[in-house]
Amino acid sequence: MYGAGINRGLAGFVDQGHKKKKQVTSTKHDEIVLTTTENIPEHNYRIIGMVFGTAVDQQQAVKVLREEAQKIGADVIVSMRFDSNNLTVTAYGTAVKLE
Repeated sequence: MYGAGINRGLAGFVDQGHKKKKQVTSTKHDEIVLTTTENIPEHNYRIIGMVFGTAVDQQQAVKVLREEAQKIGADVIVSMRFDSNNLTVTAYGTAVKLE
């Protein structure tokens, strides 16, 4: 239903026993990680603000959400949710910057 890139969960953040921590970087809007959780284990971050993406379908709403997050310098969107009515879908969440 959500597609492969919608909620990657914590896969990129959970320590897999490696000595070096993986750096999370974003250069394009489609690389901004989305998660429905409120926290990112073992990472410090600062909240930038709320971001919204509204469109006629869910995939387009997520694309707009990621574009908006990129504009304000976010790396991750936490607490992502969807809301919809008869005409549009809105994806929203809290944009954060990893430290």
